[in-house]
Amino acid sequence: MHVAVTRPMGLRRVPSRVTALASMILVGLLLAGCSGATTALTSTTTTLSKSATSVPKSTTTTTAPPPQRTFNLYFVRGSTLGVATRTVGTVDDPHYAQMLSLVFGPTPAEVAAGLITDIPSGTVVRGLVVRNGLATVNFSPSFVEPAPPAVLSARLAQVVYTLTSFPNVTGVVIQVAKVQLVNFAGVNMSAPIGRTQVTSALPDVLLESPAVGGSLRGELSISGITAFDGTYDVDLTDPSGKLLAAVTNTAAIGGTFQQSVPFTISSPEIGTIHVFSRSLSDNQASQEYQFTVALTP
Repeated sequence: MHVAVTRPMGLRRVPSRVTALASMILVGLLLAGCSGATTALTSTTTTLSKSATSVPKSTTTTTAPPPQRTFNLYFVRGSTLGVATRTVGTVDDPHYAQMLSLVFGPTPAEVAAGLITDIPSGTVVRGLVVRNGLATVNFSPSFVEPAPPAVLSARLAQVVYTLTSFPNVTGVVIQVAKVQLVNFAGVNMSAPIGRTQVTSALPDVLLESPAVGGSLRGELSISGITAFDGTYDVDLTDPSGKLLAAVTNTAAIGGTFQQSVPFTISSPEIGTIHVFSRSLSDNQASQEYQFTVALTP
């Protein structure tokens, strides 16, 4: 049987001559590419000129000073309390840092200003918790080392006044080896105590601000506690002894004071604070103490 094959419409066999011609053209193009002639495919390399190079401009970076915190430490001047102010870097727990500083004792500059400590050497702060206005501090057994009554009273006052210098602390519990003290220096400590229970170590005038290590800017700004009935004076003098500012006021047992008086200076210098008291009985002024402070206009 003879079978007829039908080609699809629109399709024609390409003549062999056309195929051969196309092959010759393709080979020619390939040979031209190899011989360096212009081709459709080219390799390019981009080079940045110096003028196109970006050069960072010089900049000046200002570094902010690290955060700082200032607190008071209550040491001893003679047999009564004296105050120093310290400025330290920001710490996670300022109460704990403050108590560590107190136990370590005064710096050489503070000693030169007449401050000592009645907290025994070797005392260690083993813990400190502040909660709901109550500070509970745990010391090593060295804290209760025997001493004369006046020394024990000052030792207790150092801790209580230092901790309560923070506004969020109104009461103090002292532990030794995690056992609460119930009586120390003649003070009943079975319940939390505050400043009003610890007054025997106060001087007639306890100047809390400015304190040793402090500074004043354009004003004699003072604050503190009085422990006698009479009057007190706080004077500020320049290095030559010239009076820059003075405050005179009435004193009462358990009283507090806060006052500011301007002073004028032309450049930074070191001034001296003088504290005097006058009792009602004889009205004679007696100098309590003095120390230097930094002054700025």
